Amino acid sequence: MSVIHAYLAKPSNSYSYERLAAEVKAYFDFETKNGLSIGTSANPFTREKYEILRWPGWSFTAHFETGPNVEADANHVASVVRHCSPEVKERTERIRFVFSPDKTREYTNHMVWAVDFLLAIPGAIVFDESGESIMRLVTPEK
Repeated sequence: MSVIHAYLAKPSNSYSYERLAAEVKAYFDFETKNGLSIGTSANPFTREKYEILRWPGWSFTAHFETGPNVEADANHVASVVRHCSPEVKERTERIRFVFSPDKTREYTNHMVWAVDFLLAIPGAIVFDESGESIMRLVTPEK
């Protein structure tokens, strides 16, 4: 399992679960011909919705999150990443992609597309949880 976070700048242009769901569906629409199905699920404890993108044999989930857990994780990022911008500590919203294992590397392109989606968000700080590294500190505002 791999996890990538995009900590969103304030204001995040009114990001919400609904906006994330719509943007992810539009972004990956070209993959429906290859068996992609997109559904919605919810965390049984928090009841927060998230998207599940499924291909035959592989999937990933897309979450929009806000609140104290995001703040705590942002502080963790600041503590483990060398030369991390202190502005990450101010981030209280994030998009989190959780990728299922891909031992055969059949879905590497799909992961790259997902990361590209996150990197295209203006002002986002994109963090690779498994590598404990920043993929892009800040994307310039358009």
